[in-house]
Amino acid sequence: MQRKIGRRTALTGGMGITGALFGAAAAQGAQYKSKSPDPNVKRNLKPGNTPVRLALSPLRITYPRDGDMDSMVKRIRDAGYASATTVSTLDRRNPLLEASESEISALKSALKKYDVVVFDVMTWCNPLHPDAATRAKYKKYLIESLETGERIGAPMITTITGSCHSEFYNGIHPGNWTKEHWDDTIRYYRELLRDTAGMKIALGMEATVQTNMDGPEAHVRFKNDLNGDPRVKVCLDPTNMVALDNYYHTTELLAECFERLGEDILGCHAKDPLILPDKMLCYVTEVAPGKGIMDYESYLAHLSRMKWPRTLFIEHLPNDEYPGATAFVRKTAAKTGVKIYG
Repeated sequence: MQRKIGRRTALTGGMGITGALFGAAAAQGAQYKSKSPDPNVKRNLKPGNTPVRLALSPLRITYPRDGDMDSMVKRIRDAGYASATTVSTLDRRNPLLEASESEISALKSALKKYDVVVFDVMTWCNPLHPDAATRAKYKKYLIESLETGERIGAPMITTITGSCHSEFYNGIHPGNWTKEHWDDTIRYYRELLRDTAGMKIALGMEATVQTNMDGPEAHVRFKNDLNGDPRVKVCLDPTNMVALDNYYHTTELLAECFERLGEDILGCHAKDPLILPDKMLCYVTEVAPGKGIMDYESYLAHLSRMKWPRTLFIEHLPNDEYPGATAFVRKTAAKTGVKIYG
């Protein structure tokens, strides 16, 4: 849904007109009449027939030290999950790229045997770091991550556009929403797509409210500016899009995400935003699903209406909170009539 952002709205939202135009999702509060919840908001909780695969951050696909691919995948399925992530790290080449063909074949056989999918390759860096040499290093890292996913059959890597900040990959910085930074973002990812032409694996872009990829509108503009490249997809994390203006509007935020991004959403993250009530300034933190204000009934209902099963990845929690988080998601799914895969 397109909306006009005038100069008065942009300035009262704490940002200049350039920021409003080139980081429009950061000003997404302009679409809401009030920061308070809308008592008249309508929720479509009619479930679809598509089950949702669950994944858990600690249960990952790795290169097992004992080489037993079958047991690694079986542990994931036995724990009650039908999907998993794998991770590429900056400090070393991904061991799955060094695995033998027979080992990769054993991994794929185990995934098929236990009906588990690898839904992404997590890839965290700052592609738009202000230092040119660092950018080049990160591009190599991104390409290796894409190669890893391509080799094991993952549909996407999950990454972000990056920041002008020199220390934090999603650090807030006054330059993040300038036209120059947006143009730089498009140039960088156009080159990355060109350099990996022929690969099937997609770029699963994840929004973070501190960067220029900060909401559904930015996702749409990003793909449009890359000429609709079919490898530009979405790893949806609605919690990362939450700020004060839309805090009590997660139902509407989810509806916009699924309406505008649709089948381009290849995987989703599960956590919950919470504004700490004892802070003088607005402090949005992430907590376990069910302990914040995300509309999980709507979230799961939207997922169940997708054309094929997506993964909902529960992440960023202390280990002792994962069982409760999983139980909440399953209970909410049952209440809403959404099927959990397997």
